Amino acid sequence: MSAIIQRDQALSILESKLTELSKLYKECYLSMGRGALLVYASNVIERGVPSKIDYRTKKEILQVFDAASSQAQLKQMIDDYDQKNEGIMTLITSYSNATFFVTFKLK
Repeated sequence: MSAIIQRDQALSILESKLTELSKLYKECYLSMGRGALLVYASNVIERGVPSKIDYRTKKEILQVFDAASSQAQLKQMIDDYDQKNEGIMTLITSYSNATFFVTFKLK
């Protein structure tokens, strides 16, 4: 399965569970502060919605990436998003560990 197909499949599953995902994100933001969900596409496909253990603070999520350009892009997204209306997810596929930074509207 290509990275794009796996990404799209995981995002389709998450889109159908947006209310649960929004609730999770809001709870994590309120308890931990600005950050992002770190989600593996294969886990979403196999198990569904991520859990609280998938949330990382801004510092924790930035440490996941070695590339300065990835860190800069994700840092900017985290700094700029409206936490009342948006969430951020880092989606990693099994295929080549392709990484996608995704914003989603909270319900």
